[in-house]
Amino acid sequence: MGKTYLIGEYSEKYLKKLKGEERYGTTGVLLGQATPSKTYIIFAARTPLKDEAELPPDNPDEMNASDIEWMAEHARQVSRMLPGGILVLGIFLIRPAKMSKEEAQDIFRKLTNAVESAVAKERLWNFAEDEPPERIVLQIYADSKKMKLRIFDIHNPQTPPKLIDYKSSSLTSAWQLVEATINVDIHIPVAATAENQLEKNSLKGLNVWAKQMMQSNYLIGGYYKDAESIIGEGSKKKTPVEIQFLTSPPEISPDDTVAVIESCGSGIYVKGTVRCRAYLHGSKAKVKDAIQSLKRDVLNTVYVRCEMVCEDRIVNKGGDAGDSATHRAPHRVFASTLPSGVAFCDYGFSDEGSKDLEERYKELLDYDLHPAQLERVEETMLEEMGVSPTKGMAAAAGVGVIAIAVSVIVYFIAGSV
Repeated sequence: MGKTYLIGEYSEKYLKKLKGEERYGTTGVLLGQATPSKTYIIFAARTPLKDEAELPPDNPDEMNASDIEWMAEHARQVSRMLPGGILVLGIFLIRPAKMSKEEAQDIFRKLTNAVESAVAKERLWNFAEDEPPERIVLQIYADSKKMKLRIFDIHNPQTPPKLIDYKSSSLTSAWQLVEATINVDIHIPVAATAENQLEKNSLKGLNVWAKQMMQSNYLIGGYYKDAESIIGEGSKKKTPVEIQFLTSPPEISPDDTVAVIESCGSGIYVKGTVRCRAYLHGSKAKVKDAIQSLKRDVLNTVYVRCEMVCEDRIVNKGGDAGDSATHRAPHRVFASTLPSGVAFCDYGFSDEGSKDLEERYKELLDYDLHPAQLERVEETMLEEMGVSPTKGMAAAAGVGVIAIAVSVIVYFIAGSV
């Protein structure tokens, strides 16, 4: 049997609404979950206009490099808002009637490659061999009711896209939710010669920890469960499943090991506690898929928080003065946006309120968020329980630290380490 592609009711209504507004030339991202046997498109969000007064181009083939970069940046920002198990699956275009097939395929390829490249830059993990190496392009025609779905092979971007049949589906049944609380304690020494690129080196330094996280073992309800078993087996309802991860030093091949002695002028500590979650569709989701999706979410949220602190330091030209500094990373705030209960998220710094989150949901997801949909309680409770990223951390004069937690990154930057 061939693979099945399903477009959710919410996405279909949203795309028809955009077409009804005659926004021809509008582009956007498609979000959902891809498995070897099925792909679920659960959400669509148009690319924001650079200027609210402008209109989408009549002919998207006339897009210049900055237009493509703008769409790729939108996809990168949206990917930060996704929980484990949900990905940027591809793009859509409300195709003008005068656009030729050759023009369409050329612009689709450019946009697909740009979006995938932008999103991939923020991943600390790699796709498994059995995961489909494809990205979707959905065309909504201006002069008819039809939509066409094509897939591009991201491993072979010059390969012609394949036309694929799809089915409409409500996709409103509850998805399996898996969750975990992760303690993070990472030390990244920074060579004296690289201190002027501190932010860049801090993000690279997360790779060793990421490998350790991906190799970690797990417990479900305090017990080990076979990877091939069903994650919700024995439960009549899809109740959330809590998972514990057991980490150990990463396995390193002797062939990959090179001894290097360098003078370290600074150090970065990423410390704290983060709350993670992943969603899986279907009643037969396996433990191995749940674990993989949740681990990826751990890596994603830690990386995003580190990057946001780095971006904030750059904008504020270093932030705190002096040899050491402590920076609080943003809280992760989930919001249920779909009838199935699947929640997206955003990150809010301590000086940001619900209004800021609502504005970003509207700008990035074209979604009108109500304050009652926000789930602030989880990470806030961790802080109230006394989880402190800086507790027990002593910094020698001049030692630099970045710490991440709950919503806290203690960014501690210092002298000789």
